[in-house]
Amino acid sequence: MCLTDAKTTVTLLDDHPMIRLAMEIVIGNQQDMQMSGSFGHSRELLTSLQQHPMDVLVLDYILGSDELDGLSLIKQILSRHPDLNILLYSSMEHVAVIRAALQLGVKGYLSKREPADTFLHAIRVVSRGQRFIPEQIQIELTKIPMRARDSAERVIPVGTSNQPLCPRLETQLSPREAEVIRCVLAGMQNNQIAEKLKRSRKTISGHKQAGMKKLGINSDLELFKYHAELFR
Repeated sequence: MCLTDAKTTVTLLDDHPMIRLAMEIVIGNQQDMQMSGSFGHSRELLTSLQQHPMDVLVLDYILGSDELDGLSLIKQILSRHPDLNILLYSSMEHVAVIRAALQLGVKGYLSKREPADTFLHAIRVVSRGQRFIPEQIQIELTKIPMRARDSAERVIPVGTSNQPLCPRLETQLSPREAEVIRCVLAGMQNNQIAEKLKRSRKTISGHKQAGMKKLGINSDLELFKYHAELFR
C-alpha cells in the first residue's frame, strides 16, 4: 500500500553507504517516487517492515559479515510480507541464484552495473507487481538445463553465506574453507567473498581451491550439483 496516492514508496537495503546515498538521490529526484526507508543492516529493515508499509523494497543480495542475507533473507521477508514487491539490485550475477530468488517471489532483478534510468524503470515496473528481468538474464535463464534448474532449487537450503553447510561437507573442510564454500553456494564470486570476509582475493581463492580439491570438485557447477545431491 502507498503512503501517498501519488508516489511510489521505496525502501533500500544495502550495506554500502555511498551506494545507498546515490540511490536515495536518484529516487528523491523523481516526482513519482518517495523514499520510505534506507538501511544498511537486515535487522533494521525487518523491524521497519513491521511498522512502515512500502511499495517497493530494493534489496542487495550480499551484505556484510554476520548479516542475514541472500535467499534466507528473501524467504524471511516474503513469509511475513507476501505481497511486497522486491527488486533484487546486486552485483551478484549468478543466474541459478537469480532464478531461485525469482521462484521465491522476488519481482525483479537488476545488476548494479546498469544505468540510473534502467534502475528507475525497474522500480516502476516492479511497483505494479510486474516482473522485471533484463533481456540478457532472461536469455541466460532459458539456457539452464532442467537438471541444473533442479539443482539450483535444491541449493536453496544454503541460501546465505552465514548458514551451515550440509554436515557431510562441513566435516571434510577446515572452518575457513567451509566459510568460503558457503559463500560460493550463496552465489558469490571471489571478489565479493573477499569483501564480505575482509580477506584478500588471493586468500579466498586459496581456501576455495583447497576446499574443492578435498571434495574432488573441479568447478562451481560441480559444487552446486554435488551439494544438491546431498539434499535429495
